[in-house]
Amino acid sequence: MGDMTARVAIIGGGPTGIGVARELIAGGVAFDLYEAEADFGGVWNGEAACGRTYRSLHLISPKFNTQLPDFPMPEDYPPYPDHRQMLRYIRACAREFGLYERTRFNAAVETLVPEGDGWRLTSTAGHDAHYRLVVVCNGLQRVPRFPDPAYPGRFEGEVLHAHDYKSADQLRGRKVLVVGGGNSGCDIAVDAIRTAESVHHSTRRGYYYQPKFIDGKPTPQWMLELGNKFASKEETLAYIEAVFRLAGYDGADYGLPRPDYPLDGAHPVMNSLLLYHIGHGDVVPKGDVAGFPGSTARFVDGSEAAFDLVLYATGYRRDFPFLDPGLLQWKGDIPDLFLHSTPRNHDNLLFMGFINAAGGLGDGLKTQGLFVLSYAKALFGRTAGLERFLAAKRTDAPDLGQAYFIQSYRHQWEADLWKLLGHMRRYRDMLADNGETKAAAE
Repeated sequence: MGDMTARVAIIGGGPTGIGVARELIAGGVAFDLYEAEADFGGVWNGEAACGRTYRSLHLISPKFNTQLPDFPMPEDYPPYPDHRQMLRYIRACAREFGLYERTRFNAAVETLVPEGDGWRLTSTAGHDAHYRLVVVCNGLQRVPRFPDPAYPGRFEGEVLHAHDYKSADQLRGRKVLVVGGGNSGCDIAVDAIRTAESVHHSTRRGYYYQPKFIDGKPTPQWMLELGNKFASKEETLAYIEAVFRLAGYDGADYGLPRPDYPLDGAHPVMNSLLLYHIGHGDVVPKGDVAGFPGSTARFVDGSEAAFDLVLYATGYRRDFPFLDPGLLQWKGDIPDLFLHSTPRNHDNLLFMGFINAAGGLGDGLKTQGLFVLSYAKALFGRTAGLERFLAAKRTDAPDLGQAYFIQSYRHQWEADLWKLLGHMRRYRDMLADNGETKAAAE
């Protein structure tokens, strides 16, 4: 047993855990990082159980805003690196920041139980220690999620989830139905045409499909460089839509339903190939599934088609197997976290990396890490800033842009990135207010 009075536990060695650890090192705060696998990487660790990669996978966010500003990716990386390059970069970050010697590998956290002014943590590798602050960074993509309620009937063929997908070889010669309109569903539908006998793609609504390049630049860079060219946000979005349409990326031109939300009202679907292959008949678009009579899928428009394999790209649920769910407050089926990071009913527990936002990793990683550093210092010093923050998190309702996005499971944790980062900086400044510490007053 150990008493880590002024020590932080970080759970998870993916990009967020690495980013948090880096800032704690720079700020002189001691920590232990627990990683369930044998090396860093999180979802990019394709050979591990936590990996969510497949052979053809590339980033949907470009290199320029995925890399850390002060630790750029190698110059020979393409604008959209593949998953192997991303994994090498993550591990290079960990080496550069000195994290390998501070991390406990093959040490999945088994239990996390409130004890005194902190948490008692045990791991599968035999660790048993008390920490004043625990930062959970085990990621959003934990447990495969299927349509709920399930579609009527029972499909008699093979059923996979994107979680199980590793390469198009799994689909060779099969009649495939891909269900799900997010980036994974679109990517896998395109990947499947190389080996499958046929590919149908089922989506529930209309989507905006954004090309990966415009005017010879990654599309997010092109949009960023528009700056204040137009007088209003509405004019800017109208111009972007017009350019996408001219470039051949309006789904309605291919018979797909028009989106019933603004261009920036959902997480972006970055795919240059799906509409191309729909236009060539390689991918057959369908609406939502109405049910499965045997090996046949019936769609909401009344049409039917026979399939050998259904692949669900319908997202993931968060999972904290080490933590009793009753210890958290819930909002629907996700934890109720202030700034998507801070439980309102626990002052010594943080959840970092539990947001979706239209931006690259580099935009938010440092801000999140610095927030944790400020919080740890305030907690350990029992500062006036901490007391102000603890009062604020129980009453404040900062606008993160949440109401702007479409209503869906995944968009429960979608945020306007710039609003979120701005609020995190504001509350970080609040935490940094030393004032007179409680300890000194006592």
